Amino acid sequence: MTITGSAHQMYPGMQSGGRTRHVINIAAPASPGTLAYTFTATTSAPSGATAGFKNDGLQKTLHAVFMNNGAGTCKFKFWGYHAFAKQWGLIQIIDVADGSNAVIEITSVNDIDVYTIIPIEGIERIAVQATTYAGGANVTCYLGVNTI
Repeated sequence: MTITGSAHQMYPGMQSGGRTRHVINIAAPASPGTLAYTFTATTSAPSGATAGFKNDGLQKTLHAVFMNNGAGTCKFKFWGYHAFAKQWGLIQIIDVADGSNAVIEITSVNDIDVYTIIPIEGIERIAVQATTYAGGANVTCYLGVNTI
């Protein structure tokens, strides 16, 4: 086998653990299509240093897909963890209209799929909390990360 290119080129199927341009499934990095969550009720906020999913290589963006496979409205919030504080905090984004911070909340309704991209640069672990759950709903969630 001959490999040409830069010294940083990896064999097919291998990952460096560094930053990536393509989206990697955070629930199972080597298994695209693996669900991160299936929600059938509200959930608690994450706690402890091993809750949620590790952001390998400290990727910059989180890609989230929510699929409400039933009836009713559900709402979700995103949490981030960093070892410097050993604490979880709600991920917020700056509102460009007035410069204030706003907690990111996703609303998923009857049979509507929601896709969003969230900046997460520097966050070591990611978790999703179901804050509102409508009976009869069944929401699945995929999470992916990348550099772009």
